[in-house]
Amino acid sequence: TVVIGGMLTSTLLTLIVLPVLYRYVESGKKRLKTRKAIPSVAIAILLIAGLGISGEIQAQDTTFSLQQAIDRAKLNYPSIEAARLEVEKQKALKSSSWELGRTTVYTGQEEVGNGFIGVGNQFGIMQSDIDIFSVPAKNRLANARTEQAISLQNLTEFTLVRDVSLAWYRVVSAKEQWELYKQLDTLYANFQNAAELRYKTQQTSRIEYLSASAKYKELLVNISKAESIYKAALQILNQYLLFPYNYDVDLQDAGSNIYSVSTESDSLFESPIINFYASGIDVAESAWKTERSAYLPKLNLEYSQQALEGVSGFYKWEAGFSIPLLFFAQSGRTKASKIDYQIAGNYYEQKRLETVARYKQKLSRYLMLQQVLQFYQKEALPLADEQMQASSLAYKLGGIDYVQFIQNIETAISTKQKYISQQAEYFELSAGLKQLTGQ
Repeated sequence: TVVIGGMLTSTLLTLIVLPVLYRYVESGKKRLKTRKAIPSVAIAILLIAGLGISGEIQAQDTTFSLQQAIDRAKLNYPSIEAARLEVEKQKALKSSSWELGRTTVYTGQEEVGNGFIGVGNQFGIMQSDIDIFSVPAKNRLANARTEQAISLQNLTEFTLVRDVSLAWYRVVSAKEQWELYKQLDTLYANFQNAAELRYKTQQTSRIEYLSASAKYKELLVNISKAESIYKAALQILNQYLLFPYNYDVDLQDAGSNIYSVSTESDSLFESPIINFYASGIDVAESAWKTERSAYLPKLNLEYSQQALEGVSGFYKWEAGFSIPLLFFAQSGRTKASKIDYQIAGNYYEQKRLETVARYKQKLSRYLMLQQVLQFYQKEALPLADEQMQASSLAYKLGGIDYVQFIQNIETAISTKQKYISQQAEYFELSAGLKQLTGQ
């Protein structure tokens, strides 16, 4: 934007402003020429301002916050759509709870022979195996499976939010590391120039100049490496966002969406992981009750219009129920479903214990890092900045040699790098805690 704006500005000055001013000076017709120059200058100013505004809008469009990244991922990522479709599928299966058996339509003759016309079934309809008594149990099972699908959708959403947050925070960390190295570029360039000047004026040996040059070249390599790591992190993040153009993260928004600590007693009450496994218990229990309802009888209904010895107007109806004489197969299925119910309870308890342990471990580390980062922000980082500035000034004035300068600068850099590293861990713990607690 700056380069293009500069080119357009110089072009406008050359083609419009300078000719107008030239005509104004040469002709001497001040009033007339001034009136012509003002619109031209105004047009040039408006064009330049428009370029600046459009560049600013474009820059704003390509920089986004964590919440914007999460919202975009929820709209585009396939796992969210798959979880939503699973909910729709289970809702559609609710109608399968009503199994009204099979319908048979027939016609025929009975008791025919020996000169008798017999009984003619002009039209008959039969409904067999009407499973009306197990409908309540099957309805409960369908509702339980729907609730489980909703729990899975909720868990999928929180897992996606965690993954997007982790990828976003890694981009932030990589960008901060890259920015740190770029800030050191001027410092080490001045260090190299000062060492070169000292060497040329024979105030120091060639070793100092070579050391300064080596450090500056090492910094350039680190800048290039940090930039490649940053771009790679952006590519990983983009698998969730699917941006077709270049974009950047908003560093000012890095700490605005972190986990807020609540009381430990109810912090896991809305945990999506625990709720999902709890829904598995409900599904297993409902499936067990559905298998038990299979012992209940099934209804059979029949109706037919008849003609007796050729005379119409007769009809027949039957009603009854059917049950298996032996329940060995159904008994096995019922026992297996009961075991599934017990297994689901054990899986739930295991996952609950694991989640509680992970939560306590992450929370302990999270609270500790909160205090560490506060120390860095209030004391360590300001001291590191002061140390870098003082060392640069002292070296220029000859107060310290190049060895002390390098040691002081590397100590300050190490402090800032440790802060970036521990801040990255703090953000990752925040994303993990939000997923565990459903915050």
